[in-house]
Amino acid sequence: MKTYLLTFLLFFAFIAAHAQGTLLRGPYLQVATPTSIVIRWRTDKPSESVVKIGSSSQSLGQTFADNTPVTEHEVKITGLQAETRYYYSIGSQSSVLQTGDHNYFQTAAVAGKPGKYRFGLLGDCGTNSIIQDEVRARMMDYLGSNYMNAWLLLGDNAYSFGRDAEYQSNFFNRYKDNLLKTYPLFPSPGNHDYDNDNPARQDDHQIPYYDVFTMPTKGEAGGEPSGTEAFYAFDYGNVHFLSLDSYGREDNATRLYDTLGRQVQWIKKDLAANKNKDWVVAYWHHPPYSKGSRESDGDPEMTAIRQNFIRILERLGVDLIICGHSHVYERSRLMGGHYGYSNTFDASKHVIDASSARYDGSDNSCPYIKNAPQSRGTVYVVAGSGGQLGNPKPDFPHKAMYHSDAEHGGGLMLEVEGNRLDLKWIAADGVIRDKFTMEKGVNKETTQEIARDQSIELKASFVGDYVWSNGSKTRAISVKPTESTDYTVKDGQNCIQDVFHIKVPAPKPDPATFIGFNAKKDEKNLVTLTWTTSTENELAYFAVQRSTDAQNFTQIAKVAGGPNSQQNKNYMFEDQDSPTLPVNTQYYYRVVATAADGRLLYTPIMKVSLFEIVLASEPNLSLEIEIIPNPSSASQMQIRTTGQTTQIAELTLTDVSGRTLSSRKMTISQTPAVFLPTQLTTGIYFLKVSINGRSTVKKLAIQ
Repeated sequence: MKTYLLTFLLFFAFIAAHAQGTLLRGPYLQVATPTSIVIRWRTDKPSESVVKIGSSSQSLGQTFADNTPVTEHEVKITGLQAETRYYYSIGSQSSVLQTGDHNYFQTAAVAGKPGKYRFGLLGDCGTNSIIQDEVRARMMDYLGSNYMNAWLLLGDNAYSFGRDAEYQSNFFNRYKDNLLKTYPLFPSPGNHDYDNDNPARQDDHQIPYYDVFTMPTKGEAGGEPSGTEAFYAFDYGNVHFLSLDSYGREDNATRLYDTLGRQVQWIKKDLAANKNKDWVVAYWHHPPYSKGSRESDGDPEMTAIRQNFIRILERLGVDLIICGHSHVYERSRLMGGHYGYSNTFDASKHVIDASSARYDGSDNSCPYIKNAPQSRGTVYVVAGSGGQLGNPKPDFPHKAMYHSDAEHGGGLMLEVEGNRLDLKWIAADGVIRDKFTMEKGVNKETTQEIARDQSIELKASFVGDYVWSNGSKTRAISVKPTESTDYTVKDGQNCIQDVFHIKVPAPKPDPATFIGFNAKKDEKNLVTLTWTTSTENELAYFAVQRSTDAQNFTQIAKVAGGPNSQQNKNYMFEDQDSPTLPVNTQYYYRVVATAADGRLLYTPIMKVSLFEIVLASEPNLSLEIEIIPNPSSASQMQIRTTGQTTQIAELTLTDVSGRTLSSRKMTISQTPAVFLPTQLTTGIYFLKVSINGRSTVKKLAIQ
């Protein structure tokens, strides 16, 4: 019985394990946005669709599922974080079809966000050829460990008729182990995708291309909704892309070159709504300029596109146009305004920047500069040799093209970092046989004003090497000039230069010029300060300060002055408190000229010593005051005169800080008398005795 039951369970386990069948296609990534992505695959038997994602291939904790049994699986993953890597597995509820360290994707950057992004472009790649494999391998070599944020198809993705079996053998089987499972794909169709120029398919769009790929038709990846998978827009950071259809007929009536057609009207609306993007790149299949295996002067689609359509893109600020169809590589300079045949191209009229823009230190190789909005110009690229080569026309190369190559297959790598764009053509032999650089918003000249003693950060407007006038080599520097200074930063090839005019206000003159300062005391310990100024500038007042240690000063008075003067002015101040200060002590004085805005100027420090005063006698009177015993307690300490006279005296008692503790009048004679408050604590005190306008100070030690 147990054996029978075990056999029965194993049979059903076998059936369950094989219910979802075999993985035939994929997985491949579509419609990448900052918060979502679509994952597709195909199986030979219907099953439910399950995708698990997580932060590593060993931790796939989140599940997305569709329980409808299908062979064409399409699962939209939502709720993701921008610019974040996720690992994933695909399968059914019962088993996993594929997972691992190479099954991952990275969500897109938020629209408009500057960053460092890479995009691969392949034209006419679906040939199932050695060239196709070599181009793919060399692009993977170039990437190394770097992530490619997306890859774009320029049409003719599966030769010769764009049939499903051709897509399987010529496209999905060639890219399944590298590009498809890791990098989001944004395609465009070519004439071979339309059943090799079948007019019926041109109208009804009944071709496998629209079944095997998923495109963002609702504006979910950025741009205006197109409502059709034939053409669409998407954003990746600060780059705006347009994927266009140059062969299909819209509404059975119009084509890409029909400027009143639905596609062109959508393009105008989309570009008008996306003027805030730093870079705009359009790609489709039929190029407006080529003398390769296709002839832009003879091919009706190519001719009509050049004559009727591209002027719209140039006018609306498209920076780069990339096409396939012609099985060569061709690249123009920064150009515009040419819509005729090849023999009418005039570089003096149509080339906006004659540089090669290779930016490699060779002659005439500085980047193309587009300081929008006043700058114009577009670079045109034909890259139809991702899978095969074709015989060029006898008058190859096209006059509009700076660099042309019909000998090597290759693919493109578009790299954008902030306001710098680089396009590199990587040939099938691994050599970068052409490249160009374009920059925007550079060669800036700015003026900034800062306060004195303020630092400021200066940042180069361009991406590259940096040579600052102060010797720095980083993109941003912090400076703290003491006077107005100009700073410049150049790139390593001396093509770009930013100028910074940093304005620092000139220092204002001192609030005053002292030409004399003196301090003296009289016999009553009254300190008098005198000073002279020769100039005064926005002077508010003089602050008189006093100290007992020549370091910590206290303001004791203000003396009016100024505000402006160019002649000598004399000032005097009497320290009325000095006669009551503790004696046998050194005091320090200074005067501070203070301006209305806070500028200060100090005089030298003057020292004054205050000593105990001995009372002078009247003409026939000898008077001396004696404190006995001293030191003693407050209750025992007494005061008397040593002469024969009796006097009325005013007694003022202070502590060592100068605080008055008591003040009284009393008669002093030869008879000792108690004179202190009984509550005095142990310490040092000073007694000021004033008789007939004369004063003396006695130091008391209370025990």
